Amino acid sequence: MAPHRRLTLEDDVLVWLHDDAPAAQVVSDLTELEPLAAVAIVVLVVLLGLRRWRDAIFFTAGVGVVWAVNPLLKELVGRSRPDLWPLPADVSEYSFPSGHAANTAALVGALVLLVRRLPIVLLGAAVLLCVGWSQLALGRHYPTDVLAGWIWALAWVGLVRNVTKGGPG
Repeated sequence: MAPHRRLTLEDDVLVWLHDDAPAAQVVSDLTELEPLAAVAIVVLVVLLGLRRWRDAIFFTAGVGVVWAVNPLLKELVGRSRPDLWPLPADVSEYSFPSGHAANTAALVGALVLLVRRLPIVLLGAAVLLCVGWSQLALGRHYPTDVLAGWIWALAWVGLVRNVTKGGPG
């Protein structure tokens, strides 16, 4: 932490949640883009195998655009990461919006809209909360980074669903 820097409310939240527990790191590792991409490929293969073309287009556009655009948003906003604890060297320079939050929200949101079953909604919500907690507990993002990632990804996925829905997929 920079000397004599006054802590903000967001810093206070990070201090309260800070935890170097292995569970936070495991959740963070599992929600890197590569593991999420493996899940997305399986979903896309299933949709294509079922000849659900419109759903496949929705899924690809909903998830793919978020994954492609989020790094550009980080560069555009240019918000530095929290500096309360040392961060790993492989963590990108900017934090807003959280890539883990946005990428996971896009995937979960698309799955929820495809399946439309309460257990998937509940599981998805739990996954998103775990991802948000992991990024805050590890000190890699401010709460507003995570919230912005969720909001923009879910809004985009919802918009794409409205554009691509129609008759049978």
